[in-house]
Amino acid sequence: MILLSVAEFLGRFHPVLVHLPIGILLLGVLMHWLSRKESFHNLRPAIAITLLLGALSAVFSCVSGWFLANGGEYDIDVLNRHKWLGIAVAVIAIVYYLLYTGKISFKTPAMVPYVVSLLLFLLITATGHLGGTLTHGEGYLSQGFSASGDAGKEVKKIIPDVQAAVAYSDIIQPMLQNKCYSCHGTSKQKGKLRLDTKEFILKGGEEGKALVAGKSDESEIYKRVILDPLEKKHMPPKGKPQLTEAEVTLLHWWISTGANFEHPVKELPQDSKIKLLLEALQSDHIATPVKPDIPDAPVAAAPQEAIDKLKTIGATVIPVATGSNYLSVNFVSSKAVTDREIKLLEPLSAQVVWLKAGGTSITDSALAVIAKLPVLSRLGLEHTNISDKGLPLLQSLSRLQYLNIVGTAVTVNGLVSLKGLPDLHSIYLYQSKVLPADSQALRAAFPKAMLDTGGYVLPVLEGDTSEVKKK
Repeated sequence: MILLSVAEFLGRFHPVLVHLPIGILLLGVLMHWLSRKESFHNLRPAIAITLLLGALSAVFSCVSGWFLANGGEYDIDVLNRHKWLGIAVAVIAIVYYLLYTGKISFKTPAMVPYVVSLLLFLLITATGHLGGTLTHGEGYLSQGFSASGDAGKEVKKIIPDVQAAVAYSDIIQPMLQNKCYSCHGTSKQKGKLRLDTKEFILKGGEEGKALVAGKSDESEIYKRVILDPLEKKHMPPKGKPQLTEAEVTLLHWWISTGANFEHPVKELPQDSKIKLLLEALQSDHIATPVKPDIPDAPVAAAPQEAIDKLKTIGATVIPVATGSNYLSVNFVSSKAVTDREIKLLEPLSAQVVWLKAGGTSITDSALAVIAKLPVLSRLGLEHTNISDKGLPLLQSLSRLQYLNIVGTAVTVNGLVSLKGLPDLHSIYLYQSKVLPADSQALRAAFPKAMLDTGGYVLPVLEGDTSEVKKK
């Protein structure tokens, strides 16, 4: 076990070591060819040591690459070609060095070292191409030669008749292809997970099932994309193209309505928000089904002392956008957060727009503090100790758009108390005390909202013409 851990540790150096032989050997080849001219004869003393260092670094790179290959995250065919070509680079580099320095005893024509140098150049190019394919996906190195000037830029697929389209193959699969295949496709499978075919999606990865039909909150493929971008398990990884809010919503809708791979869109339940997002796929316009969840009005920076106090207890406090003073606060990494710790939000009341307090020990008392965050638009209260008693306190959150009460003691009576919130469009209530029999009351109270009960999204029906009047 210890040896395996050491091998895995050494394998992680391969992405660093692999660049050494590429640079050093190509430099040696260049100096060798330049030294043929009298004006570059002064390079000759440095060529031998350069080729020796390049050959040694190629050997070390091969060893670390061999260890890394045992991780099982790569396409075996591409991996094997890359591996054996890499070994060939090391062998030819050693032969090249021996030929150049005359350490090979039998006589060889003067041009042989130059021929070997060309062979080495071709091997390095081919090996590098396969390495890029393994780490970044098929065709990575050739993207820069795309006929269009937008190589690497995602092109939106226009669907002429979205209701006749197949939900998976026309909407979800292109999304996965653009954002997920580079790590979970044919060439690379992080966590032993592939997402490029139905069979592989259903098979899952080393952490189990990636997709639980009808249950988005239990599906890793969805749970990972809604994690805080700073969290290690957030997908796609930092630096990779991220799913848009519309794509996340459509992914959630597809999973929650059964994750069917064959059904056309028209056979799946659709609320008003989903209909707008689907209609947007019929043109190159971007859908704006709801108001922006970040205020347009500028705000002063939050007190740094208050931010530091939150970070001290393990909270993640980050700006919601570059250059913005509005903040996202996430208590997911905090070990023990109670009503007392929630009071630390008070000095940031003007800046906090997104709050994730799920999994903490807060009670209804904390909601009195949260109710004083006037610009709050997203609120996660899943698996906390809140109840119907405290939920009415949130009536003051006039900008609230997203509410998660999964796994709480909230019933339909507490939830309906928020029916007057004008922008509330997404409510997650799986495993709460809201019952299936309450669906009619919920739809009457929230006629335009997406209500996710953990396996089914209550659709907006043609007969939903109820008007809700504030008392």
